[in-house]
Amino acid sequence: MITILLAGSFLGCAGFSKKKFAKDLENLSAENISRLEGNYVLNPISSYTKSGATKIAGHSRDSIKFNNAYDFIVNQNFMQKRQLNTIKSVNNTILLNLKFENNKQLSVKVLENSMPIVETVISGEFKDGMFYLDNKFLKWTGVPYLLGGSQNNKRRIGLAKNGNLLINEAVSNNGAFLFIFWAGSDYNLTYEYQRE
Repeated sequence: MITILLAGSFLGCAGFSKKKFAKDLENLSAENISRLEGNYVLNPISSYTKSGATKIAGHSRDSIKFNNAYDFIVNQNFMQKRQLNTIKSVNNTILLNLKFENNKQLSVKVLENSMPIVETVISGEFKDGMFYLDNKFLKWTGVPYLLGGSQNNKRRIGLAKNGNLLINEAVSNNGAFLFIFWAGSDYNLTYEYQRE
C-alpha cells in the first residue's frame, strides 16, 4: 500500500520538457548563468508550440496589467493572476529586470521609465542549463488517490540563443477514484520575451 501511495504521488507532479524550444535554448553553465540578467519586455513576443516558435501578433499593451512576465515568474498559482496596479500609464516604457543576488536568489523587478515599481526576490537553483524557480504550487483536493485530485505547476527560465528570455511552465491537473486516474491535463507553456 505504501509503495502504491509513493508511486502515485509522482503522478500528480508536472514535468518539464525542452522538446519545443531545445534548438533555440542557449545551454548556460553555472559560471555564466548571469547572462540571464538584463531588461526584457513584459509581454511575450512568441510562444512555443509543437511546430516551434510562433510570433504573437496584436498583443494589447493593456494586458501588461494582467498577463506579463513578472506575474509569470513570481506568481505560484497560474489560476490566480495578479494585476500590476502600480503602473501609471501603459504608454510608459515598462520592462522586466532580472539580476542575480547570488547563485540561488534572483531579483525580479518591474521598471516604469527606469524606476522600480514592484520588486520580488525569488529563490531557485541552476540545473540543466536553466534556472529552476522555487515558486512551485501544489494543491490537493479531496482524499488523494481515493477520491480527489491535484493541481501542480512550476517554472524555470532560460536564455534563447538570440539573447531573449525564455520562461517555461509545467502544469498538471489530475484526479483519481480508488487509484484509478481519470482525465486530467498536463502541458508545458513556453514564452519568449525580447531583451531590451
